[in-house]
Amino acid sequence: MNIRKLTADDAAAFREIRVEMCGTHPEAFAQTPGEVAEMSEDQCREWWAPSDAFPEKFVLAAFEGERIVGTAAFRREEMLKERHRAFVWSVYVRSDARGKGISKLLMKQIIDEARLMEGLEILSLAVSLTQTGARTLYTSLGFFTTGLILHGYKLPDGRYIDHEEMMLWL
Repeated sequence: MNIRKLTADDAAAFREIRVEMCGTHPEAFAQTPGEVAEMSEDQCREWWAPSDAFPEKFVLAAFEGERIVGTAAFRREEMLKERHRAFVWSVYVRSDARGKGISKLLMKQIIDEARLMEGLEILSLAVSLTQTGARTLYTSLGFFTTGLILHGYKLPDGRYIDHEEMMLWL
């Protein structure tokens, strides 16, 4: 297994795994599979490519061969008064690759890299209350609950999903 940051050449592979994660776990990811499938490769690249608004942004991916089996994304806030914070999102491991500690490896790499960034103090994330495995992982890494987002998502079937906001002091 190889873990690296996605590049422009990975846009189609990222879109493929993003469609899967949004379809497999609609309670955990904001987009629908259809919304992701309709995105161009350029739009997919915008998710992780540094920009004027977010120069410190990337997606880490775990690869088995050429296939992405897991992802975790990072975005540091850009505004001067918010640059002490960053956000983790899009943490996912394909079902056939689970049980190998891939999520933990991805998260540890993000945390390690975040700790090297000058002035960065807080890493935060939001996780669906239904995602007990993810919540357990984040807690084991030192994240703690800072609040709840009630009715964070409304699924197409009308169900609401609540989210837990968590943070880690770096």
